[in-house]
Amino acid sequence: MLISLNWLKEYVDISVDVETLAERLTLAGNEVARIAQQDVDFDGVVVAEVKSLRPLPGSTKNQIAGVTTGGAVVEVVTGAWNLAVGDRVPYALPGSRLGDRRIETKTFLGVPSAGMLCSAIELGLGEDAAWILILDPGATPGQDLHELYPRDTILELEIKSNRPDLLCHLGIAREVGAIFNLSLREPKIPRARVSEAPDLVRIDAPDGCRRFVGRLITGVTVAPSPAWMQARLRAAGVRPISNIVDITNYVMLETGQPMHAFDYRRLKHGRIVVRRARDGEELACLDGKTRRLTSRDMVVADTERAQGLAGIIGGAESAVQPGTTDVFLEAATWEPRSIRRTARMLGVRTEASSRFEKGLSPALSLPAVARAAALVAELAGGTPTRSTDVYPVPLTPITIEVGADRIERVLGVSVELGEAARILERLRFKVKNTDRLLRAQPPEFRLDCSIPEDLIEEVGRIYGYDRVPSTLPGARTPVRDLYERRDADETAREVLAGRELDEAVTSSMVSAHGTIEIAMPMAAPSLVKVKNPMAESRDALRRSLLPGLLEALAFNARQDQGGARLFELGSVFWKSTSNAVEEPQVLALAAHLPAGGADAAVAELRSLQATLATMRDRFAIPSTDFKQAEFPSTAPGRFAGFHPGRTGEVLEAGEPIGIVGEVHPQVLAQLGLSGRAVVAEVLFDRFSAAGQRTPQARPLPRFPGVRRDLTVVIRGKIAGSDVLQVIRQQGGYTLRDISMVSEYQGPQLEAGARSLSFRLHYQADDRTLTNDEVAAVQQRIIEGLRERFGAEVRS
Repeated sequence: MLISLNWLKEYVDISVDVETLAERLTLAGNEVARIAQQDVDFDGVVVAEVKSLRPLPGSTKNQIAGVTTGGAVVEVVTGAWNLAVGDRVPYALPGSRLGDRRIETKTFLGVPSAGMLCSAIELGLGEDAAWILILDPGATPGQDLHELYPRDTILELEIKSNRPDLLCHLGIAREVGAIFNLSLREPKIPRARVSEAPDLVRIDAPDGCRRFVGRLITGVTVAPSPAWMQARLRAAGVRPISNIVDITNYVMLETGQPMHAFDYRRLKHGRIVVRRARDGEELACLDGKTRRLTSRDMVVADTERAQGLAGIIGGAESAVQPGTTDVFLEAATWEPRSIRRTARMLGVRTEASSRFEKGLSPALSLPAVARAAALVAELAGGTPTRSTDVYPVPLTPITIEVGADRIERVLGVSVELGEAARILERLRFKVKNTDRLLRAQPPEFRLDCSIPEDLIEEVGRIYGYDRVPSTLPGARTPVRDLYERRDADETAREVLAGRELDEAVTSSMVSAHGTIEIAMPMAAPSLVKVKNPMAESRDALRRSLLPGLLEALAFNARQDQGGARLFELGSVFWKSTSNAVEEPQVLALAAHLPAGGADAAVAELRSLQATLATMRDRFAIPSTDFKQAEFPSTAPGRFAGFHPGRTGEVLEAGEPIGIVGEVHPQVLAQLGLSGRAVVAEVLFDRFSAAGQRTPQARPLPRFPGVRRDLTVVIRGKIAGSDVLQVIRQQGGYTLRDISMVSEYQGPQLEAGARSLSFRLHYQADDRTLTNDEVAAVQQRIIEGLRERFGAEVRS
């Protein structure tokens, strides 16, 4: 929203500099995104009075104007014929400047022309290039034109979606008045004598129109709007068109209520019907496009056809023309969802639709029509004759109660009820203050206040959030409760970020035919189809996070960002046997290795396993089990997309809850991803125990531990997890921790043999273990490995 500082000062006396104003508005919740200076690019232009007019001898297109700036009369040749004796006009003196152009005395057909009379376009004040700009009759000859058209400062504000009442100058003026405790000068609207004419408007679709106010004005003269109005419209980013159209835009920018003006004589039978469009009905719009409508679209029609797309854009057939004499002013309140849907479906978004989409108050309509009618009478010479106000279900005022203790609890600072009441009154709330409670009724233009927290927010932002002290919470919470209440996904993100993985967010909409076949084994076998997809490539819901992460790895690699390590935490969609759709939360990890062979993939695979184990430890789950995936002999089946022999299942109480493994080269070829990739995917709620387990504090060990390394050679396809299981079983309670250090296959070993190295940590709670005790346990482990796997101990 663009706000003109000059225009704003018409309603409120602002004494602070613009930087302070912007800062205070931002702190009050109305962010000022940018401050721009609007400068009229001329110098040496003054007001002149036309004293005489006569033709230029020898010319049929030019005339000589005798003008004065308060002293002697000088003659200026002009090609404009809209002048009359007594007019006040802008006069560029010899030596003045218009943009990059320097004005000097010139001779036309032997007659010297001392300077130049200026049009609006030459001054940067309008689009009219054919006529001289006629100034206000009260302008003083000799007065600098900068005094009539001063330099302006434009504030660009980011208005929140629940505050459409701030999308206007009066709305911001109310905010400024409340912040700085200044009085507000609202425009004075003279009372007009009009007859009520309920037959002018009929609402056939009250679900789409909450209120419709209209006023018929006869005897208008369509002409350019005055320069001051054009200047204000341009400052707000709106192009001037004509006095009638400009008035409707001006009132919208002033009050926040969009309006439209119809050429009344072009409305069949002189009546307005508010209804739904007929399927296939066409409307020629003001932007030159003809749009085909549906029965879900609201229109403003006459008795025969649609004349405007409600709340969005007017129709060309009943638009105000240069010869229009009777206009019907309309200010309605439209249902926001209907306007938003129609604007999106038809691909047209206007200043009006952007306001109605946010939900305007019906209370704005009547004052806006009255203000516009007064301006039409002033600037276009019209006379209001008939008026209508169709308001099927008027707003019911609500009263909200809030106490001082609740204000303090929410804001974190004590605000006296008297001060809170004064703040709310400055914001136009009607307030009753008792000893313990405030009872406040929101102003009729505010629809966003309905609960006590809304009142507290209003008090807080005007009181000043910067005045709230930095303190610890008033209520103390046990550490145990703090841990239990922490979200499991927050903990997972913290661990994964610490393991140097970046979070990715991929689309839950995928292609039913182009999605890569890879998922955890327990995933649904097929995708859930979408009946009304927005795009052919997004016609199903994902059953796994892995395809999206792999596509992200491939995209990064194409951008020369290979080696990405990503994770995602999100929902997948599985169709059950009863046709219901389950939405389990899933955690997926993916890492790309642009270079390196199988050894690099194994190392990264172990890194992902360690990452999963670290997370389980943070969730107070003592151990994480992995099992070699058993691929079918003929087809990969539920392990489709994974590399045989390099894939394992993640177990919970012996039941699979996920998978970790290397991606099959055929899948990487489909993606165009060179190198290797390893992934993991788990059912997050089961993997994290829903974050409900609380870590149990243990005392620090009183006695030192002992570390021993163990290297064994095994032959055949034996999973490392099986070896770990035997070590745990034989190690007993003194074996506190096991970690796999390395795995070796190479020329120093016979074919099919592998060397596995482990680091074992022994410790007892009641004594220091002796070397003999540790050696006995170590020997028991070695004998167990020999018996189970025929392992050969190397060290």
